[in-house]
Amino acid sequence: MEPETTTPYDINLIGEYNIAGEMWNVLPLFKKLGIRVLAKITGDARYQEVAYAHRAKLNVMICSKALLNMGRKMEEKYGIPYIEESFYGVEDVNRCLRNVAEKLGDIDLQWRTEKLIAEETAALDVALAPYRDRLKGKRVVIYTGGVKSWSIVSAAKDLGMEVVATSTKKSTEEDKARIKQLLGKDGITLEKGNPKEILRIISETNADMLIAGGRNQYTALKARIPFLDINQERHHRYAGYAGMIEMAKELDEALYSPVWEQIRQPSPWG
Repeated sequence: MEPETTTPYDINLIGEYNIAGEMWNVLPLFKKLGIRVLAKITGDARYQEVAYAHRAKLNVMICSKALLNMGRKMEEKYGIPYIEESFYGVEDVNRCLRNVAEKLGDIDLQWRTEKLIAEETAALDVALAPYRDRLKGKRVVIYTGGVKSWSIVSAAKDLGMEVVATSTKKSTEEDKARIKQLLGKDGITLEKGNPKEILRIISETNADMLIAGGRNQYTALKARIPFLDINQERHHRYAGYAGMIEMAKELDEALYSPVWEQIRQPSPWG
């Protein structure tokens, strides 16, 4: 199918699943810049959008492991270049907007993008300041997959937290390289992690928190540390600038819940 109109600023978001409505944090940013999101595959997509996705000027790959072949094939067949990006963490959102503007090749758009980034990050710094004070130096283990492995590392570091270990399952080689760069020489990468292994890492690193998928909630409870669900079952939006505030709030609430102090006390009958 063909769209009614095309613009020089038409892009597709591929491998974006609109978990908990996350994409609705991101779409207004593109709209402010005059960038039209032609197709969103597969989160909140309409049949027509998918059918005229071949008219986009750029594909923005969000979960590369899942749909990288689609990006490659569309480049091969329709000449649409693709870039791999993330909407988690201030640095990643800034980089994504800059890279999209640069790839679309419009100087005025690049100028508007820098202006938007400056405005959004200034407002975000004010909103995040109290959370950064409370989260600074907290040690976290992250156990998730794909692009989230490095993008959540980036988001946690933006908040001043120390990521002591993260998983590399479902990660591409590019993802793994980015993880190593973000973690530094002392960071631990987990290729495969069962609850026993995760508990060992939590104990060895003296971690304050586990960020993982819902099935690992009980692993955190066994270790008597707070837990934040980061996978597709969650109910909170963590993408974009607004998502960073939401993530900081959820991390703060989990870490400072009074229940942790209570359960670490010796049992009255012990």
